[in-house]
Amino acid sequence: MSQTSFAVFAEKALDDIQTRLSEQSALDDLDIDLIDGVMTIEFDDGAQMILNRQEAAEQIWLSSPEGPAHFGYSEEEGAWIDDRNGEDLHATLVRVIEQKLGVPVDL
Repeated sequence: MSQTSFAVFAEKALDDIQTRLSEQSALDDLDIDLIDGVMTIEFDDGAQMILNRQEAAEQIWLSSPEGPAHFGYSEEEGAWIDDRNGEDLHATLVRVIEQKLGVPVDL
């Protein structure tokens, strides 16, 4: 995949995540911003999750209260997969947000 197509593909994935999170009323207290390929999700207590595209590695990187994770796109699975534990990006986000807020999240 070329860097340009990766950037567009990753940006679309981040935009989709932002839209899905923003549509959930249980998450209204989250501050979610997406600017230039960097998504910041801030919780009421000041904790943050940051998702950003890493074009050289062709990955989406996540920094969360759990620590860092790197997700590469798997065409086989049709999903962004953590290169350490094989977990899907959406599953990781759901788990971390649910643990932090104690409310169900759907991605």
